[in-house]
Amino acid sequence: MACGVLAASGIAAAAAATPASAGSTGSQSVTGATKNSAPAAQLAEIVVTATERREPEQSVPFEVTALTATALRRINAHNLGDFAPYVPGLITNSGADPGLIVIRGVTMGTGGQLSSAIGLYLDGVPLGASTSFGLGYQSFNINTFDLNRVEVLNGPQGTLYGADSLGGAIKYETAAPNLHRLHGIAETEVSQTDHGGTNYGLRGMLNLPFGGGLGAVRIDGIDDYESGYMTDPVYHRHNQGDTRNDGGRVQILLAPTRDLDVHLGVFYQRDSSVGLDTDFRNFVTHKPTLGTYDQAYPLEQPAVSSLTLYSAKIDWRLPWLTVTSITGDQSDHGFSLSDESLVYDAILAEFGAGDDPFQLPVDTDTHRITEEVRLVSQQEGPVRWILGGYYDHEITNEIVDLYDRANPGGTFLGLVPFAADLPSSYREVAGYADTTIAFTKRLSLGLGIRYSTQHQAYQESTYGLFATGSNTLYNSPIALTHQTVTTYSINPKYRLTHDIMLYARAASGFRPGGPNFVLVSGLHNPNFAPDKLWNYELGEKSSFFDHRAELNFDVYDIEWQHIQLVVNNGGVNQLENGKNARVQGAELSFKARVTRHFTLGGSASYTHAWLTGPVPVLKINYAGARLPLSPRVNFALLGTYHYKLAPGHPAALTVSDYWLGQRTEGFGTSASALYSLPAFNTFGLDLSIGLTRAVSADIYLKNAFNSAGQIDATTIANEYDPAAPTPVIISQPRTIGIVLRASF
Repeated sequence: MACGVLAASGIAAAAAATPASAGSTGSQSVTGATKNSAPAAQLAEIVVTATERREPEQSVPFEVTALTATALRRINAHNLGDFAPYVPGLITNSGADPGLIVIRGVTMGTGGQLSSAIGLYLDGVPLGASTSFGLGYQSFNINTFDLNRVEVLNGPQGTLYGADSLGGAIKYETAAPNLHRLHGIAETEVSQTDHGGTNYGLRGMLNLPFGGGLGAVRIDGIDDYESGYMTDPVYHRHNQGDTRNDGGRVQILLAPTRDLDVHLGVFYQRDSSVGLDTDFRNFVTHKPTLGTYDQAYPLEQPAVSSLTLYSAKIDWRLPWLTVTSITGDQSDHGFSLSDESLVYDAILAEFGAGDDPFQLPVDTDTHRITEEVRLVSQQEGPVRWILGGYYDHEITNEIVDLYDRANPGGTFLGLVPFAADLPSSYREVAGYADTTIAFTKRLSLGLGIRYSTQHQAYQESTYGLFATGSNTLYNSPIALTHQTVTTYSINPKYRLTHDIMLYARAASGFRPGGPNFVLVSGLHNPNFAPDKLWNYELGEKSSFFDHRAELNFDVYDIEWQHIQLVVNNGGVNQLENGKNARVQGAELSFKARVTRHFTLGGSASYTHAWLTGPVPVLKINYAGARLPLSPRVNFALLGTYHYKLAPGHPAALTVSDYWLGQRTEGFGTSASALYSLPAFNTFGLDLSIGLTRAVSADIYLKNAFNSAGQIDATTIANEYDPAAPTPVIISQPRTIGIVLRASF
């Protein structure tokens, strides 16, 4: 499911007082007790690495949300789309597929950006492409099985995490191999979705120690399938939008000495789908043109994306510092055959052309090598510091074609509409420093700086009606760009008491610019510049009633400059820098151990995001236009009640509810049609039962009242023809299922 905000703190609370997931390091199944757990009446402390140090979540002086393995289980979250609704400020339009990720409203919406504004990491390795040619906005959707936790960092992270973390960062931390314990997990899941079919999941983990505590290997495997819930009554297709997610992970941990850890990993995941989770809506009335959960696409729309990652992490602990090296070698592949008939028929209708089925194959491959070395001072002392260097080299090849499937060879007026081969490369070198100075036991100041330089090379080979006006191949000269960016952070915090912390934060972030796709007919902007922002924030984190309750609150003001805009010229996307935008908001989260058996958590957020001036390229001639996909108000609640069905059979009932406020897509001009997405509410239940000491069951109900929430809309066709139907992503209908989990 998609979108939303909050209550991850509440989820963590609901999970923290319960036994940890069998999928997390050093933990047991639902029937066991968490080792070294907090006293029964208190909330458990969650340790994060958001600042590249291990410290309690409540000590980090900015908004960070950690979802533990148990927390993810409580809401049956297998991917980003499942847990995003419960994280303050986090929005996504994806389910199991790669999709757009938004934190704190920093986006120009679907179709409005080609590179990501969110940093995405797996065990410290940055994922995806840094450039628009690698379609970086389609963030890969990591399966959450056997994770230790997910950390969501709100606000720009330009000093420690670098490029693309304009809105924030998401860190997936896997469960590490256990050096001393032979154990494993087997999971099977089956569910049924209204308007769809049967879904299933098979997952397993095996941990094998070797060498008398000197090493261990951990092996994971997954195979998840979700049936689509869209029907095409015109072209007689069912289960459109079905997805399959399969892959695995092998991790080796070597500990030859007490001061040296070597982590070696191989990760592979493949996502495939057929069709889209969209129905067709009337652009004006928003009513279904065929029926809720119905669509009409002339062409099949298969898609596949995969990620292969080889990684090595070395931690060497010296008496006064720790040396960390993180190496990543990844290959990202994406291929899709999308039906663009609505868009191109609307464009060509202006020239009197008929309705033809247009297909857009896009094939993208990115090979990325990264290396980061950090020197981290010892944890204690009045001055703590981090020094680091970072290297990134990416080679991307993007092939984009457009065919008219009504004619032999896919031609239109005797010519191929569009064909392009777009090879590019990206190289970044950066250095950074971060320090925290403790003036007293209560007052400290964090300072950070990062200097980075980016080099890009790009060439295009194109032909076709919309490219060269003929079938003559055009090979452009190699375009080169060189850019440098410096980012900063200033982060004081003050402890009123041991349990109440106040903080302020001023931090900047950026997204790389680069060369542009240029039509032979000419474009006045062959390059585009980085866009940058500053985030100003005030907040508090507090604990009450002997750590039985926590309350976090922050307000922020973001100034976003030189926004990178996608401009559609004759059906071809190009990038330009626009004017500025501003985002102001507030986030609140709480969690409380109300009784020994009942935990309650929740959050709420407010986001006001707008353009501060006219944007001529989008034909916006006034200030104040609202940014897409930025709900003004969201909230979520989650409660868990623990009890015993019988001696030796503990159980937990979790109730969740979230409300996603009204959003928009587009700006309401002839160059950017406006569609309003109404607010909706989703309610869910989960019952976890310990069947034996080694076997547990989760029975769950998602979207209990079958709300057909409108997640996102694609309005490009409506820019040319307001009467064209609008494809709208619809939330997953009511789904009921069961997960059986066995561990040894």
